Amino acid sequence: MDTRDKAIRIAEREGLCSVSSNTKWQELLPRLAEIPCKKRIKFIDSDEPTAWKRGMWQPHTNHIEASCGPEELKFVEWIEIRSVEKQKQGAMLPDKEIDHSDSIRQLLDAQGAVFKQTGESFVIFGYTRPGRP
Repeated sequence: MDTRDKAIRIAEREGLCSVSSNTKWQELLPRLAEIPCKKRIKFIDSDEPTAWKRGMWQPHTNHIEASCGPEELKFVEWIEIRSVEKQKQGAMLPDKEIDHSDSIRQLLDAQGAVFKQTGESFVIFGYTRPGRP
């Protein structure tokens, strides 16, 4: 079974609705990578999201680097990005916090992304699930 068929079968089985295309991800991901906040990714063929990490890398235009190697963009269920950047100031000083909420929201609105803001993070959807906002 090729990956396109696999993505379609998972989406049908889980009742997922696709709200983002590879093209939209290709336009959005380089801009998200520039934001110095931690991110994690949930794929439709995995139960758990990746670990939080600052970097985001695309080894190919149709792939994104995940914990266990590159994954195709068609498998991205969502990407969560924390809106607050924490910068170390030294051993005796508290971390400096920089809120990127406004710039993240402007970017997502400008790109026409389907997203929700939850506390100190944004969730950008590739798929939505029935009954979940």
